[in-house]
Amino acid sequence: MPEIIPRDELGRIEWMLHLVGWLEAEGVGHGFTPAEIAAFKAAAVEADGAYGRNVDLQAAAHAGTVTKKKAIAAALERARAFVRRIQSHPNTTDADRSAAKIRVPDLIPTPMSPDAILLIDPPLVILDHSVPRQVAIHWGPNPHNEKHNGRPAGVQGVVIEFARGGIPDTEAGWMILEQATRSPYIHAVEDNTPTTYAYRARYVGLNLKYGPHGQAATCTVSV
Repeated sequence: MPEIIPRDELGRIEWMLHLVGWLEAEGVGHGFTPAEIAAFKAAAVEADGAYGRNVDLQAAAHAGTVTKKKAIAAALERARAFVRRIQSHPNTTDADRSAAKIRVPDLIPTPMSPDAILLIDPPLVILDHSVPRQVAIHWGPNPHNEKHNGRPAGVQGVVIEFARGGIPDTEAGWMILEQATRSPYIHAVEDNTPTTYAYRARYVGLNLKYGPHGQAATCTVSV
C-alpha cells in the first residue's frame, strides 16, 4: 500500500512535521538513530521556513504589483492631460510633437485597400418585433446598445435582406429589403396572420463594395 503523502506543498510540510514528532517519540524503538531523527527534523524545519518565506515574498510581490499599477495609472492620467494641453497650444508645431513623442497629425490619409470591407467582421442583427406588423432591425457591431453601435471605419451602411417564412434553403430565397445607413431600420409587414421572417445584413464600403453576410436572425411577427 503506497504511503499517503499529500499532493500540495503545505500538506506535505505539515505531514513531515507530524512525522518528526512521531520519530522523536518512537523512532529509536524502530531502528532510527538520534542523529538521523535530528537531521530529518532539521530538513523538515528548513522546508517549513522556506515555504513561509516564499509565501511572504509572493504576498509582497502582489502588493508591489498593485502599487506599481496604481502609480503608473496615476502618472499616465497626468501625462494624457499634459499631452492634450500640448496638442491644443497655439505654439505647438509638428516638430514639437515629434520631439515630445506625441501624435503628429497625418495630413496625407493612408489609402484604404479596395478589399478592406472583406476583412471587417460582418454586422450582427437583433430583431425587435414587440410592435404588431413591425420589425425593428438593429444592425451593427453592437446592436444591443445603439449608443455604442457606430459603423466601422470605411463603412457607409448595410444592405438588409429578408425572407418570408424563415431562413430559405437557397440564396435565391433572399430578397433585398433596404440599403440603410442608420440602425435600427423599421420593416412594416402586411400579413394578417402571425408570420415568420428572416433577416440578414452585409456592410457596404465607401467604395460601394459589399462585405460578407452576417448571421441570419428570425422572428414571428404578430398581427
